[in-house]
Amino acid sequence: MATLTELSIKYNTDKNPKDHNYISLYEQWFGRSNVKSMLEIGLGSGASHRMWLEYFPEANIYAMEYFDEENKNTWSNFDGNIPDLNLVRGSSTDAETWKYIPDGLDIIIDDGSHEIDDQIKTFELGFLKLRSGGLWIIEDCHCGFEKKYGASSKLYQYFMNLIISQQLPNFPTGGDFYKYRQYMTGFSKDIFSYNFYKSLIVLIKA
Repeated sequence: MATLTELSIKYNTDKNPKDHNYISLYEQWFGRSNVKSMLEIGLGSGASHRMWLEYFPEANIYAMEYFDEENKNTWSNFDGNIPDLNLVRGSSTDAETWKYIPDGLDIIIDDGSHEIDDQIKTFELGFLKLRSGGLWIIEDCHCGFEKKYGASSKLYQYFMNLIISQQLPNFPTGGDFYKYRQYMTGFSKDIFSYNFYKSLIVLIKA
């Protein structure tokens, strides 16, 4: 059975070791037998979705794509027709689109527009679609520092504010934050851990 690295090269996804090299981290995070469902936002050419379908042959793999003119021009009118792929058409920043995504997913990867406001809105709409222990992954976080995407640290500041609110509860916890989750507010109560890598953020749902 092919490794994730081998499949990333086979399908020429930019997650492969020669490009962004997210695969080396994903091989640490993902266990084949434990993943039953996942969603990747942003279809592009469909390369990574083909990779996931072969790597997780028993899992339900979902894609979310907003087929606007930019997408059509960039990917030569690719329509997302990939056997066994569950394709949801719509924007990840639109609450209506999320109604077509099931609850209890194991993994959600945001490889969508890379616009910081979109990344934050997408997280706020979709994070609760994960099961407890599920992974929310934001790829290409370096893009937010480029002029094209706003040249801002806003994405990191957003999550840092959640970390701070989680670390400053107004009640004793005895080291167990989640024993008192009902008293927390906002998304801080729903995030078990924050993991930051170069260009990549991985959140675990509580």
